[in-house]
Amino acid sequence: MNHRQISIVIPCLNVAGTLRRLVESLLMQELPEGVTLEIIAVDNGSTDGTADVLASLPVCRLAEPCRGPAAARNAGVRAAHGEIIVFLDADVRAADRHLIAEHLRILDERLEVGIAGGAITHDPEQRSLLAFAENATALFNWHDRLPARELTYQPAGNQAFRRNLFERLGALDETMFFLEDFEWSQRVVRAGHKIFFNPKAGVYITGREQLGAIMRKFYAWGLNVRGIYMPGRSGQVWLFRDHALLFLLNAPLRMVNETWVTVKRWFPVCPFKTLLLIPVYLFYRAAWAAGIAVGARRYFRARGQGGSAAPERCKEAP
Repeated sequence: MNHRQISIVIPCLNVAGTLRRLVESLLMQELPEGVTLEIIAVDNGSTDGTADVLASLPVCRLAEPCRGPAAARNAGVRAAHGEIIVFLDADVRAADRHLIAEHLRILDERLEVGIAGGAITHDPEQRSLLAFAENATALFNWHDRLPARELTYQPAGNQAFRRNLFERLGALDETMFFLEDFEWSQRVVRAGHKIFFNPKAGVYITGREQLGAIMRKFYAWGLNVRGIYMPGRSGQVWLFRDHALLFLLNAPLRMVNETWVTVKRWFPVCPFKTLLLIPVYLFYRAAWAAGIAVGARRYFRARGQGGSAAPERCKEAP
């Protein structure tokens, strides 16, 4: 039996409250014979005791002074020894003992797949309605009641890929704090590979419980919509794509559309809660729409001045 190693890369920024349970859920994984795990946690400048938690866990600990999830993940991949890389966020935990085995199964059975994605579902142990609404709004395409299917984007909070693909296509874009995983997914698709969503490779995610932090997150996501997200969504309807003023009409229209999709995805799972939280979904999407408007204004201004509309980068991740 040949030995195979899988490297799990976890970017860490002030995650002392959730990191331990993620690592513990990984240590309980049931793996195919001959497969071992390497867990690499990359501290991205935490100030909340994350370093102390890391020191008590059986993981490979790295420090990455360049802030941002892309820089942290790149550092983890550079240090990894496995032929398969799994990206997980530090605020998730494995939904069961088969997370890693399911990722490996998809990559072994489907050679055309570049990224094996999995479910990212609100943690049933977290009772906060604000947190549920955050994750329902942000991750409506990736909850565990959805069918297995091909996608064009898989969040880096739960994805697996072959190391040689990463080496061939290049590292994540470290100039981006947000949508860096979307840009990476687009490179994978353009290179002719598939992204396959497998709900059996599931994680539970802990949402934010502070309204201000949630609103800042959605606003920041909106900033790169015109420059990064929209070009990769050619099948979506966007009005006046190249008109600096009229393009702003898209912000309220997309806010309503994305809220409708959130309700459509979640209503079959928990109808009462879904309907109850519609005003909250709209509130979160309003922050996203504001980010779209501000980011678009900057995008068109930079383009009008003959420069490149570089991705927005925030000083701190929310």
